[in-house]
Amino acid sequence: MNGQIAQAASAGTEVGRVFDAVLRSLEAFSARAVRVVRAPSLRGAAPSHADLAPLRDGALGVLAAHADLVTGSGFVGAPGLLADAPLSLDWWHVADSREPRPLVLDLDPSSTGFYDYTRHPWFRVPAETGGPYVHGPYVDFHGTDQYILTMSAPALDASAGPPAFLGVAGADLYVRRIEKAVLPLLPPGAVLLNAQGRVIVSRSARHVTGVLLRDLALEDVRACETGEAARVGPWAAARCGRLRLYLLTRLPAHPPGDG
Repeated sequence: MNGQIAQAASAGTEVGRVFDAVLRSLEAFSARAVRVVRAPSLRGAAPSHADLAPLRDGALGVLAAHADLVTGSGFVGAPGLLADAPLSLDWWHVADSREPRPLVLDLDPSSTGFYDYTRHPWFRVPAETGGPYVHGPYVDFHGTDQYILTMSAPALDASAGPPAFLGVAGADLYVRRIEKAVLPLLPPGAVLLNAQGRVIVSRSARHVTGVLLRDLALEDVRACETGEAARVGPWAAARCGRLRLYLLTRLPAHPPGDG
C-alpha cells in the first residue's frame, strides 16, 4: 500500500513539472506586462491600447517555448486599465501547423455578442486571490470548439501600496495535447483531476475527460501539498505541482498480505 502511495507521489511530481514549466513562462510574461503597462506613467500618461503592442512578443514567446502544449497565449487587462478602451484582450492562437494569429472577440458591452471575460474563472480567480489559476477542462466555443485548459498568472503592480491587479497573462492548452505529454506519466488506471474533481485526462476507460468524479472526499484531496500523496478513500491522491491539479490512482480493495 505504501508503495502505491509513493508511486502516486512520484507520478504527481512528474506531471506537475509539465504544468509548472508553462506557469513559469506565464509568470515571466505577467511581470513583463506590468513593466509595459507602467511605462506610460513614467511620462505622465495613462496606458492606451497601442502601448500594449510589445506584449505580442511575450505571447509568441510562450507559444514558441511550449509549442507541444500551448495553442494560445496573451494578456487580458483589468477593466479600466486603458485610457482608450474599457476592456482589452490581446491573444494569439495557432491552429495545427499554422502561424500565430490574433483572436478576435467582441468586447463591446452593448453588443449581443459581447464576450465578458471578467466573469470567467481564469480571469476572476487571479483577480480575487492574486495567485495563478487553471480552469477547465471546458469546450472553448469562442475559439477552438475543443476541450482546453486555460492557465493564468496575475499581473500585479507592487510599486506602491497594496499590489494593484492589472490583468492576467494566460495560455490555452488543448486537452488532446496534454494527453500526449501526461498519459505516459500516469500509472495504469490513474486520472488527473482539477480542483473541482473533474477529469482532465485518464488512463481509465471508466473516467473520460470532463466527467465529474463523484463520491470523492474532495477536501481531503485538496489537502495534499505539492510533492505529497495520501490515501483518500479507495484512492491514492497526489498534488501535481503548484497548480491545484491532482493525480488519483485506485488502491486495491484488499492490500497484499491481508487475510
